[in-house]
Amino acid sequence: MTDLTSILVGIAGLAALGIVLFAQDWRMDDRRREPMHARARRHPLRDWWLRHRH
Repeated sequence: MTDLTSILVGIAGLAALGIVLFAQDWRMDDRRREPMHARARRHPLRDWWLRHRH
């Protein structure tokens, strides 16, 4: 039973890693098509950080 559990955990880990890597590629591909001014409005957390850092 532990062998099956280890195999399933390994497969789940590889699947999660693959999803993260491919999602990063898709996100960057979509950003190339957007104009620069549309990208700048997308990150309110970065704007907040730049205003409030000391």
